[in-house]
Amino acid sequence: MPLTVTMDDRNDIPHRRLQPSILLARAAIPHVIWGQDAVHYSLGGAFIFYDILDLQILIPPSRIQEAVTLLAPSYSPMSCDEIDEEKRAYNASHMDDYTDYTLAFRDRPNDFVRLKSLQRNTRSDPSRVLLISNTIFNYPLDETVPISLLLCPILPFPSVPVLVRLMPVNLQKRLDAGYSPQSWSFISICKFLLTSALRFSFPKELEEEYDNADELPMRLKEMMICLDEREKRWVCDRFLLGSDGSSAESSSDESTDWF
Repeated sequence: MPLTVTMDDRNDIPHRRLQPSILLARAAIPHVIWGQDAVHYSLGGAFIFYDILDLQILIPPSRIQEAVTLLAPSYSPMSCDEIDEEKRAYNASHMDDYTDYTLAFRDRPNDFVRLKSLQRNTRSDPSRVLLISNTIFNYPLDETVPISLLLCPILPFPSVPVLVRLMPVNLQKRLDAGYSPQSWSFISICKFLLTSALRFSFPKELEEEYDNADELPMRLKEMMICLDEREKRWVCDRFLLGSDGSSAESSSDESTDWF
């Protein structure tokens, strides 16, 4: 990096935490930065650091092993036994059980690799990097937003139209599959990403009241054009619909309140 940092490492979270993605970008490996904290930051929010949140990267399945090799000096792939033991150790030392939805992918080596840091120097480094096949979310890697952050090269983040288009589909799919701890965690994160995208692109509209969904902004309706009615509910329920300031359908259909 041509610039130097004089601030405390704790305050340099974006640059430190996104280092694995910086390496992928320099190697011209197509990917998109996932994970709720990184995406929230790319949409103008605070980059909040949590020990339990990893850096998640969506990547073509054909490039996963190449990415593992590229990150090998600093990160090592974890086995299924290591992943399970880490979860047991966490739950044994914390009051609340932490359910990682990515555990559902742990035995799919062609779609998912969890890497652990071999040389973690500061708390702001990601201790775990998750390489997830973009086919799991059907994310089109050619639809990313290039964003330049402090001390970082241009990095690829999810675009708002894609988040609005894909999150409701993934949410409804998991809801239809029935409850599981992984589903609960997955749905919570997808709702967070969807809400962050809407707040970024439609901040004023979220505060207004609409008689029905037909009055929502045309730009938003164009993003939802490929969604079915149940999937659209995940988006529409974020807005104030109906004269009482709530969704007109909320009383008859509470599917999106399941979690």
